[in-house]
Amino acid sequence: MAWVASIQDSEEKMNITKALATVVGTAIGFGAAGTAIGVFLGKVAPGFFRQLLPLRDPANFNPVELGIGLGLTNGLGWGLAVGILLVAIIAWKETRLARMEAQNRVNDSVNK
Repeated sequence: MAWVASIQDSEEKMNITKALATVVGTAIGFGAAGTAIGVFLGKVAPGFFRQLLPLRDPANFNPVELGIGLGLTNGLGWGLAVGILLVAIIAWKETRLARMEAQNRVNDSVNK
């Protein structure tokens, strides 16, 4: 486990650029995955969207377009939520480690 500590020591702390990149990256990744799932469902199981949403004009219904729209919006929303949660957890961890290191330095100076 010494290699884990050396990796953690060599890494830079979370900053606003990394936080923003994390949130945007997860949103884009989840959005792309949601779009792909929506296209897949629209092509393979178009009846899924017909059952999911009652339509007023079934003649103009395109399940692939609906899958793209629903998949993209849901993917972006979940990606933003996961990205923000991830940044919050990392920031909390770094704050907690910094406080523990400061407390250890105080304890070491008192014990001398």
